Parts: sequence; C-alpha cells; structure tokens
Amino acid sequence: MGSKQHLEIADYVVIGISLFVPLLIGFIFRFTGGRQSTTSEYFLAGRNASMFPVIMSISVSVLSAAAIIGLPAEIYRFGSQFILVSFANGVGMFLSSRIFLPVYFNLNVSSIYEFLEMRFGKWTKYTVSGMFIIQMVLYTSAVLLGPVLALSAVTDFSLNIMVILCGTVCTLYCFLGGIKAVLWTDAFQGILMFLCLITIYIVGIREVGGLATVYERAKEGDRWEFLNMNFDFTTRFTFWNSNFRGLSLGLAFYGTNQIQVQRALAMSSFQRAQTALQWSILLVVTLLFSCTLFGVVLYAVYYHCDPILMQSETGIGKYDQLLPYFIVTRLHSVPGLTGLCFAGIFSGSLSTISSALNSLSTVTLIDFIKPLFSDRLNPTLELYIAKGLSLVYGIIAIILTISITNVDSIAQATIVFLSVAEGPVLAVFLVGVLTRKSSDKRAIPSI
Repeated sequence: MGSKQHLEIADYVVIGISLFVPLLIGFIFRFTGGRQSTTSEYFLAGRNASMFPVIMSISVSVLSAAAIIGLPAEIYRFGSQFILVSFANGVGMFLSSRIFLPVYFNLNVSSIYEFLEMRFGKWTKYTVSGMFIIQMVLYTSAVLLGPVLALSAVTDFSLNIMVILCGTVCTLYCFLGGIKAVLWTDAFQGILMFLCLITIYIVGIREVGGLATVYERAKEGDRWEFLNMNFDFTTRFTFWNSNFRGLSLGLAFYGTNQIQVQRALAMSSFQRAQTALQWSILLVVTLLFSCTLFGVVLYAVYYHCDPILMQSETGIGKYDQLLPYFIVTRLHSVPGLTGLCFAGIFSGSLSTISSALNSLSTVTLIDFIKPLFSDRLNPTLELYIAKGLSLVYGIIAIILTISITNVDSIAQATIVFLSVAEGPVLAVFLVGVLTRKSSDKRAIPSI
C-alpha cells in the first residue's frame, strides 16, 4: 500500500500551518477589539462586519471537504449531469437576496427563526429551530469526516485521532473568537481552497494531454451528459433533479438557513448584506462548478486503470479517497505541494464546521434558552452560555463523526442530511414571507 507513504515533512508542515493559523486568528479576536464582550459581538460581530470576509465566508461555508472530494467522486462514477446544480444554485441565491434578506433586516432579528414566531407563533419557531439543530448536527458530522477520509488515504493515522484533532481545532477557534474569527478564517481557508483546485486542474489536464482528451474520454465513457430528461425518480442524476436540487439549495441554504443568513446579518445595513450575498454568487458557482467538473478530469486520468478496482495495489477502497490518491501520486515530487492541496481540503471542512457551530450556538441561546430563562440571564451569563454551547456542539460533532466513518459516499450523506428538513422549512418560510394568512395550526402540520 505505497500510497500511504507519500506525505513528506514539508507536507505535514504546510498542513500544520493551515490548522495553526485559524487558532491564531481565534486568539487574536478573543483578546482584541470588542473581545466578544456581548452576544451581539460574539454572534454578529456587532453588526459591523467587513465586506470581504463576509463574501468569502458566504462563499465557502457550504463547500466543505465533502464537496471538494465527494463531488468529483460522484461525477467520476455517475457522469457530469450534476454539474448543473452549480448554476441553478446561483439562481436560488439571487432569489434569496431579494425575497428573504429584506424581511430579516426590517425585523432586526438575530436568529431567522425569530421571524417565524412573529409571523406564525412560538410553536412554529420551536419546531423549525429544533429541526435546524438536528439537521446541522448531522450535517457537521458528515463534513468533518471529509478531510479525515482524505488523510486516511495517504497515512496510517487512526481515523478517530484525526477526527478528534480536526474537530478540536475548529471548535477552539470558534469558541475563542466568535463570528469574527469564523469570518476571517473562512477568508483564509477560501484562498487555500482555490489554490488547491487550481493546482489539481493544472496537473490533471496536463497529464491527459489537454482538454480535448478529457472531453473525448468522458464522451466515450458516458460521463459527459447534461440533458438527461428522464423523469424516472430512481435515476441518480437527471436534468430535472439536478436543477431542482440547485435551485432549492440556493433558496433554502442561503435564505432560510441560519448558517448563511447569519453572515449577512452581521453587516451594518440591508444594502451591504444584499451586495455581499450577490457578489458571493460568482464565487459559489465557480467553486461548485470546479469541484464537480474535476470529476470528469479524474475520469480521463484513470480512463485505463480505475484505482478502486486495483485496491490491492493502490491501497484505497472508497471513491471518496480517489482525489486524495490523485494528489499524493501526482504532486509528491514538489515539496509541500501535496500538503497545500490537503490544506485546501481541510480548509473546506473547517470553514463549514465553524460556521455551523456558531449558528447552532446562536439558535439554541436565542430561540430556546433566552425565552425560557429571560429573568435569570444577564449579558455576561449569556456570553458564557454561548461559548459553552459552541464547545458542546463541537464535542457532539466529533462523537457522531466517529460513528459514521463507514459511510459509502460523503457527498450523498451531506445531501441527505441537508435535504432531510430543507423542503418543509423552505415551504414554511415562503408561506410566511409571500402570504398574509396562515398561523401556527396551519404551519406546523405542513412540516
């Protein structure tokens, strides 16, 4: 299993730096500026966040290692139809900036589920908030598994040890620095993700001899497909379910999910928040498109020899390990370059997990704890509870990740975890925003 011996000291140094910098940023924001002295500062950066980190954070929060290594594996196995998701997602994001953001800013909410209480009543808020918490805890566990599987393809480190290491780093900088640390680490991690994608594209296309060869091999292997109009719901990817998935993802995740909306709410005005979300569309579409399309390049690279079918020689048994295997076997000749690509993979997960932990803490405190214990809370105690919740959710994510290490497809797992409550929740928000009638009694049964 020679593939387990390709990381050099320079690679580990680069990966170590990519994990250390977020911790450093967390310490900096813990002991400078507002020092997270209030929950508004901790959760929303005092509603005065800078444009650049917000755009970067919105762009990379949904694109975890599950996307970077899972989506190419899906395209490699099932064809390029899923690429359409990236463009439909951009349309959904634009609609979210027009439909939902104005409502949240007009009501001056910290948790978007506060809107549901104003519109329908407290039981709708509790139901949807609870669904968000369950959904994000499951989703976070799948996201954390991504970089762990990547590194397991090239080292003999224990899966559980790597889960604990990555989860601890992410939990600590989120705990220390709050939303400001999350935003700026997302910006740093976004740059690493782009560098990783640029590098693997250059190497992959050069190896097969150009884009023409990539296209020819994908065409011959039935991997080049964009207009599968099949209405069979058992088909994994079609024109219809790919576009619908992208549109619903853009509407639900960027319009009715606390993770993304919280970044916009950290801006000082609705106009700035809308601008940030709309500018991020370009980066999100580019990242999603790049992650998915690379699956076609991988297929061209391994056109004559599938590494999974040669497990005894390659040492990998899951398609989710295909991209890491490509990285270590093609980039090891340049010191540190393999580590840079793995740092990009790690960064994708860390950005998503930290965003989820911060939002989970926000929703739990504002929607559940404050209404029940408002007479016993003060600003200092609220801040301690908020930080404690970040730690608790981080520990839960680590434990759940260890329990799902045998999942067959990371990309499929994350899609399932995101979709489990996405449709009903989106429907409730759309009814609340676009209509004037309905109440708790009608909203809750629809969920």
